[in-house]
Amino acid sequence: MPIFDSISNFLLEVMYQLQVSPNPFYSAVILFINGLWVPMLIITLAALKTMWIDWRQTLFHINRRHFIILAIDVPRDNEQSPKAVENIFSNLYGIILSRNNLYQQWWEGRHQDYFSMELVSIEGYVQFLVYTMEEYRDIVESAFYSQYPDAEITQVEDYVYGQNREFKNMKWPNKTHDIFGTEYVLAKPNAYSLRLWRDFEHALSQEFKDPMASLLENMNKIGPGEQIWLQWVITPAYDADWQGPSQKLAMKIAGKKAKVSESFLDQLIGSLVSFLDGIGTAIFPFYNYTEENAKVKDDMPSMMLHLTPTESAQLEGIQMKADKPGFWTKMRFVYIAEKNAASKPRGVNPIIGSLRQYDSANQNSFKMHKWTKTSGIYYWMVKQRMGRRKTNILKAFQNRSRSMGSNGMILNTEELATLYHFPTEVVKAPLVSRTQSKRAAAPISLPVEGAPRTLREPVKEEPQEIEKEIIDKATKDATKDAPSARSNQAPGNLPFI
Repeated sequence: MPIFDSISNFLLEVMYQLQVSPNPFYSAVILFINGLWVPMLIITLAALKTMWIDWRQTLFHINRRHFIILAIDVPRDNEQSPKAVENIFSNLYGIILSRNNLYQQWWEGRHQDYFSMELVSIEGYVQFLVYTMEEYRDIVESAFYSQYPDAEITQVEDYVYGQNREFKNMKWPNKTHDIFGTEYVLAKPNAYSLRLWRDFEHALSQEFKDPMASLLENMNKIGPGEQIWLQWVITPAYDADWQGPSQKLAMKIAGKKAKVSESFLDQLIGSLVSFLDGIGTAIFPFYNYTEENAKVKDDMPSMMLHLTPTESAQLEGIQMKADKPGFWTKMRFVYIAEKNAASKPRGVNPIIGSLRQYDSANQNSFKMHKWTKTSGIYYWMVKQRMGRRKTNILKAFQNRSRSMGSNGMILNTEELATLYHFPTEVVKAPLVSRTQSKRAAAPISLPVEGAPRTLREPVKEEPQEIEKEIIDKATKDATKDAPSARSNQAPGNLPFI
């Protein structure tokens, strides 16, 4: 095409001038004269904008926000379906704020608050976690207790830096640890839905084949020195930002023309045209202008009766997804292990396979983000580039970053509940943290324990320990009430019945 030929010739001419330039100053003058400073300026301004916003948001968090991690344990006899967790996400959506003005966004660094739903395996010990601002702790607890009254919610220490802080400021290449990590994004536009939890129910028997069973079983398989982390950083999304495009896509599939909202300029021009039309009708009575005559009937006929089964399923999935609240989501997967214990066939491949359960050929599916996965680099400074990717994915996970890596994706409450829900009673993964008994209301006079527990610390005392305390207390009371004469005391070596 002529335009591409002109651009090619222009660039070749500039490159020739740069090659024969005597010094860098002359080269800069050539670039300036030919206007190539414009794209460089745009790139620089975009980078400065990102750096400024990140800096102001960091200051906002440091000065006004404190984050905590809550461990969630549900009873072993859990019979709730993922619908309960879907209701939890609907409750968490309530933190959405009105849009910030320019001062709040650019100077205060104020932005929409968020949560991080996390599923981790520390040497095979699996725990469900919620990373949240301390001011939202009551909201989180109320949401979970409303669906799981017998759940145990405990504040724990942050695991992402390691038990001895060995992961803090860790960089690659590294002599002691290896890591695999990636961000997941959707393979198709956000409007298309993933395979949902109700798709795992048998159509006739209604038996639910929990997709979490495979994932939790694989997370149980790792051993000492290995850790698996899964993270969903969720931010409530404004409906207009994603439901509008979804409805347009649905109308396109159905063969209907989407309604376009008129801007202020469109309304102004329309009013002017109507005014001129009125003048024309008054001056020329024979002039019979009507909007019906002016409009071109270019509406496409409805194709609903001619849709294929695949298109019908896509249309239904798009409309059902847009019918529920959505979250901007950053999904990350990290496998980190000591080098002498690391095994990708045990810690990476099974998790990737488990996540493929949610793929739908007709709807949507997950794919690894090309620029964040720690694999697939085969040329030009391979070791340095791979080391930087490994360092960045760990840093992004530790910071629960919403800016590093991919642009994220939109998942609604039902999709999130499919990915993050508590196993049902039939899931027999042995090392998933669960409560041992039903929860009962505690007296209001009990003191509150201040220090958070670690992930490997039990949620509550084992029954054997409680029994031992009761026996010790009974023995102490009996000794206190017994006569003080030594002749009446029983020998200490008698057997205990």
